[in-house]
Amino acid sequence: MAELLRTVTPEGTEILIEPLPHVRSCAVGFWVRRGSRHEGPAEEGLAHFLEHTVFKGTEAYPTPDELAEATDRLGGHVDAFTGKEVACFYGKVLSDQLPELVHLLGELVTAPRFDAEELVRERGVILEEIAQSEDQADDWVSEMFYGGFWEGTPLAHPILGRPEQVSAYGPTEARAFFDHTYRAPNMVVAAAGAIDPEPFLALLKPVLDRLPRGLAQTPGAAARTRPFLLNVPRKELQQANLVMGFPAPDHRSSDRAAAHLLSHVLGGGMASRLFMELRERRGLCYQVGSYLSPYADTGALQISASCAPAQLRELVSRTMAECARIRAKGVESDELVRAKLQARTSLVFSQESSSSRMFNLAHQAIHQGELRSLDQQMEEIEAVTPGDLMRVAQNLLDPAQLGVSALGTRRGCDIRPQDLVA
Repeated sequence: MAELLRTVTPEGTEILIEPLPHVRSCAVGFWVRRGSRHEGPAEEGLAHFLEHTVFKGTEAYPTPDELAEATDRLGGHVDAFTGKEVACFYGKVLSDQLPELVHLLGELVTAPRFDAEELVRERGVILEEIAQSEDQADDWVSEMFYGGFWEGTPLAHPILGRPEQVSAYGPTEARAFFDHTYRAPNMVVAAAGAIDPEPFLALLKPVLDRLPRGLAQTPGAAARTRPFLLNVPRKELQQANLVMGFPAPDHRSSDRAAAHLLSHVLGGGMASRLFMELRERRGLCYQVGSYLSPYADTGALQISASCAPAQLRELVSRTMAECARIRAKGVESDELVRAKLQARTSLVFSQESSSSRMFNLAHQAIHQGELRSLDQQMEEIEAVTPGDLMRVAQNLLDPAQLGVSALGTRRGCDIRPQDLVA
């Protein structure tokens, strides 16, 4: 990372630039350090609402048609997303289109029009997106998990919002949320690829000059997890869908690498404990996996699966038995070797395009507060010992801290507390 430039403007906007002389493309992202967990009780879904509605027209591109045509003229890719802790507007183009890309993204984050008529139409699109999410069993059981595991905290907010609230949002609500969120101290600009830092900073200046000043918003109260068990019927489903989750380290924890490797061993591949036990040996399900969901002050190690309703209780009890075995005996040396190789391979693959480098830069700066080279990240993985995994497993895979959401068929699903004790 010798060529990496990291700077902060006097107004508090962080800028990250990683030139990659071997590529001809460039990727730029305008990141807002605010997502659904930063919404107030009357603002649920507004971060995502803004992600959609800024594309309905800006000062330079007053209509959606003009904005869409400008996007197509770039010849690359422009998109956006909203998460629990960030929103991002990004694009990837050939290097000669960089000025146009910066201008277009700058319009989105500084000059949306929030036309009332356009917002009515887009509100309908978002309500359709919510309905579609509710029709996707894996999406819905995941929302159930978040709502139960972090109940009473903003992390339980669905990113898309609730239909009854989104139906009421218009220009007034959008403008108010935009004005107190899209401010200089809340913004991070990350770029990677065929980029010369000095000319790029000159391109950014007129955009950043338009960002409102002010203090960065302070973080809210820490989100606390809680154990729970929730069985919900859905008459149109043929399979039961399941999410089980344990409290896990946050983004900056010294145990983050060990927790990541533990997740690999538990359910990260075809030779993982759960895949072998539940699918290959028992034939209880088609898919099962585990993954980490870290945040600023909390996290979850989640296990997801779907199966025939009649097999759900056995699947749950055997999952708990596998977790108990890891807690009691740790992992085998060959399991740790495979997990480390998977983690290192994934890390290297994620570094091989300008867009993935841009995302990696922003992720490290926003969530981890430091920028580490690929070698440093690899060293962190390699430093994890079997003893580290044993200690982390004993802390994490605690049945007393488990959250479970299950979405069943017409007959429901009947996971019982005794199924959660190995």
